[in-house]
Amino acid sequence: MKIFVPEELKYIKQQLKKRGYNVIDEIKNQECDVIICNLKNGGLINPNMHNSVKEEGMLIIDSGSKSIEEIECILNNRSYNRLF
Repeated sequence: MKIFVPEELKYIKQQLKKRGYNVIDEIKNQECDVIICNLKNGGLINPNMHNSVKEEGMLIIDSGSKSIEEIECILNNRSYNRLF
């Protein structure tokens, strides 16, 4: 599973790498399975992202106020509460 975490979420990126996850540093021209971002701060606005979005099965996690344990639980269960 390839996980993209933007540079501004450095702590999450470091913790996931420590736990053995495949965290990619650049989303440009490579598909990823998961994007972890802060949606309130425009986390999905990335000009290089359009070539990296899978048509099916991509998981987008809003880091918001989630702990690394909550994010890991979402990754392991591939489930997330509804946005609205």
